[in-house]
Amino acid sequence: MKGNAGDTIVKKIDLSPELVRVALYIRVSGEEQKIKGLSLEAQQERLEAYARERGWVIVGIYIDAAKTARKNIHKRTDFQRMMDSVKRDEVDILLFCRLDRWFRSVADYYKIMEVLEAHNCDWKTTDEEYDTTTANGRLYINVKLSIAQNEADIDGERIDVVFDSKIAHGTVVSGSAPFGFRVNEGKRLEVVPEDAAIVQDAFNYFETSISQRATVRYIRETYGVNWCDATFRRMLKEKLYTGVYDRGGRFNDHFCPAIISKQQFDRVQALLERNARSVPSGKVYIFTSILTCAECGHKLVGYKSSDYYYYRCNQHFQRGRCSHNHSAREDVVEKWLFEHLAEELERCQLEWEVAAAKKKASVARTDKAALKRKLTKLKELYVNDLIDIEDYKRDYQIYTAALKQIPEPSIEPPPDFAAVRRLLDNDFKTIYENLTREEKRTLWRSVIKEIRIDNDQNITGVVFG
Repeated sequence: MKGNAGDTIVKKIDLSPELVRVALYIRVSGEEQKIKGLSLEAQQERLEAYARERGWVIVGIYIDAAKTARKNIHKRTDFQRMMDSVKRDEVDILLFCRLDRWFRSVADYYKIMEVLEAHNCDWKTTDEEYDTTTANGRLYINVKLSIAQNEADIDGERIDVVFDSKIAHGTVVSGSAPFGFRVNEGKRLEVVPEDAAIVQDAFNYFETSISQRATVRYIRETYGVNWCDATFRRMLKEKLYTGVYDRGGRFNDHFCPAIISKQQFDRVQALLERNARSVPSGKVYIFTSILTCAECGHKLVGYKSSDYYYYRCNQHFQRGRCSHNHSAREDVVEKWLFEHLAEELERCQLEWEVAAAKKKASVARTDKAALKRKLTKLKELYVNDLIDIEDYKRDYQIYTAALKQIPEPSIEPPPDFAAVRRLLDNDFKTIYENLTREEKRTLWRSVIKEIRIDNDQNITGVVFG
């Protein structure tokens, strides 16, 4: 039977007032909250009045505020809570103002309809009329959802353009700011000096300790700032501290003032990659994340026997994918480093300098060769009367000036060889023997990025970090 305007035809359930349990669903995006009739309050008033007129029992009001129609339904918190109630058979009717408050996706609609039908639950809108019991009615719903989805996509494209412009001009897209910054009246990030000093100290301390937990504790005890480990890890990865915005495919390398240098940020990222967690047993493996299998390239994993610490390739022992079937003893690796670290340092530095010189020369040759080819072509054009003398002189001056101004090619900074050399010059072995195992691990990680070892227990290479 067809109801009044605004009713959806429902045949599955008894609509007698004493039996109908209704859940009200309200969704509004940030922009829509400003529009009369779409605000949270306006929607809730209409839905409550509609339910009261029919004598229905409101068993829940579910509100997703500041959620766009493009948001994945799994990220709509209250929508998921409402569907959990449906799955517990606590709801007979879902009530919302318009279909686009619920969905703007045909695919999502049919996924949810499967759940509703399985639990004898239907839906209604207060402002629109739908009939789900006929083919024409279902077609009409498909058309409405397709139009709504297209509108959402267009809105999304418009928002993307606005966001692109904001990022390009250095203005924020939200009111929040990382610790050390604040949003000023011009909607730009500016540095808070006292907080920025804490950020700088935190990065410096982490570089020294290579421990997130120790740094968090130090900041709490020194400044009274209580970060959790997860928050601090996000801070260590936050590119805004270098002045760079790099999120969601948008990039601006002069988005805001920098609090730390790019060089320090890059060093910290390298430490984070190498900073493996200590095992739950409390054992500290000095070369964890440094020792690498020369056969397959994977990190060796530490374990302890009754007398010694060892490292082995789990690609062989657990997966059978590598031929490296021998374990390396930790004290043997230490002994090798004491005996060969100085010569490895000289070798590595020499190799780096040779490679850097070759790269520099190669880049310079490529740029100069391109300009010289242009000069040769220019001469041919003039000789063959294809350009006049004025054009020749003008372009000749441009190309020769460019040849003189070719910049030095950028070469990535070298490892800190000087730090390793200072370490070796300061009675290294005596100092080392007085360190705790954790301090030894920190020391090796601070100067060495990788130690490659083969199946015959030969160290085939050391990479300094």
